[in-house]
Amino acid sequence: MILMISIKRNLILANKWVCLSDSDRDYIKSLLKDDRKSKALNKKLDDADKRITVQSAKGKGRELQKWVCTRIAKLTNIPFDNKDDNCKIHSREMGQSGVDVILRDEALQKFPFSIECKSTESINLRDFIQQAKSNQKEGTDWMVVIRTKSISDVIVVMSWDSFEKLYKGEINV
Repeated sequence: MILMISIKRNLILANKWVCLSDSDRDYIKSLLKDDRKSKALNKKLDDADKRITVQSAKGKGRELQKWVCTRIAKLTNIPFDNKDDNCKIHSREMGQSGVDVILRDEALQKFPFSIECKSTESINLRDFIQQAKSNQKEGTDWMVVIRTKSISDVIVVMSWDSFEKLYKGEINV
């Protein structure tokens, strides 16, 4: 369980990441008084245990996929319309196997990557990369796009060979 707290003059403030065990959390709760600030902190401790729902997680993933599609459309000057199933740039429906961003014809030629999108707080690069490689289309390089609250920017993970090809202009985007 992760909770943001720091201790300063016996006040607990939410500005540092600290990992607490269940017993640590219970101990802190036992020290709290019965006042408004303590009740608020107690609620934060309880809320830290709650997990995101499957529906919310899929919504976060869907939004990242659409964001990536929009950015690729701007880079390639190819329109993105997710309502059109035959669009050259398309966000795959949640729960379907394969790459998260479907690129067809001209879009695939201009942006030759097989893309996996991950909107999560727990980053497991090995698993993300393994999934990207297993869904990699022939003639493309794999790419993982990650958005997380702990890193302010959306980040891209790719192999060094792909990066070199991109840098040298061997991949024309």
